[in-house]
Amino acid sequence: MKADPRRFRDAAPVPITILTGFLGAGKTTLLNALLRQPAIARAAVIVNEFGDLGIDHLLVDRVEGDMLVLTTGCLCCAARGDLAIALDNLVERRKAGQIDFDRIMIETTGIADPGPILNAVLLDPDLWRVCRMGTVITVVDALGGAAILERHSEAARQVAVADLLVLAKTDLLRESGGDVLDRLERRLGALNPAPILRSQNIEAIGRAMSEPAFGLANRGTRSDRPSADPAHGHHALDRHPHVEATSLRAGSVDLGRLAAFIDVLRTRCGAKLLRLKGLVGSNDDQSRPVVIHAVQHMVHPFVRLPAWPEGDVGTRIVIITQ
Repeated sequence: MKADPRRFRDAAPVPITILTGFLGAGKTTLLNALLRQPAIARAAVIVNEFGDLGIDHLLVDRVEGDMLVLTTGCLCCAARGDLAIALDNLVERRKAGQIDFDRIMIETTGIADPGPILNAVLLDPDLWRVCRMGTVITVVDALGGAAILERHSEAARQVAVADLLVLAKTDLLRESGGDVLDRLERRLGALNPAPILRSQNIEAIGRAMSEPAFGLANRGTRSDRPSADPAHGHHALDRHPHVEATSLRAGSVDLGRLAAFIDVLRTRCGAKLLRLKGLVGSNDDQSRPVVIHAVQHMVHPFVRLPAWPEGDVGTRIVIITQ
């Protein structure tokens, strides 16, 4: 896919999507389906694998995107340096006109902690001249998801940092599947108030990937599965014993005070601050919102957007803590 390098001089920042989920959740299947969508087919894909031999990437369809494979281990530890190198290489090849893509997708290994991965992406100042943080998608196995969340802290952390939750394998549930999904969605809602979609609803997932992550983060949990009770909600049900989500809303705020507040959270919580994300209206310029991100003990520089996205105008912050 050779491209004209002049095309990228004033191009919009490339969104980076992180696709995570526990072992066997269905990440590769979802990635295949997404890459077949016209709006996503021109994605560059980075696949991480645990072990010495690359196997999983053979199961990922080559559509029109460029693919890199990291085989040095889990992205949450040793491979973070390789991830930064891979991203830099993609950006440089795009600038040189060697390849053409309009988004980057990173599929993590099933045992990865997404927090350090987010930090590896968000802390690269050179990368952010041409890229932006897109959506964090966590795939959850509808069949065994509840048991996995109970047994594996990595799975709970993957759910906690998501902007969008995708339930896979719902078609394999038996007649009692509705009750199973109700319990699982309540459990997920206790961990994270992110939207919930079924993996079969691939077009809706694709549309969600095109929205800013901070827009998805503040909608509250919703599902595309019909409910017999239209008032059914998750915000006060099945609180998780180890992870809690708190949503804050306000008008315009003082950015200095907000920075001090986040610094207190970072100092007191450290690695237990799984993720903080939000869209903030500031006193000094109410017409241009500020995007905020914090992952564990790392607080990322505030970024001011040119305008508010469609929807509510006002400060919305979600804090996920352990």
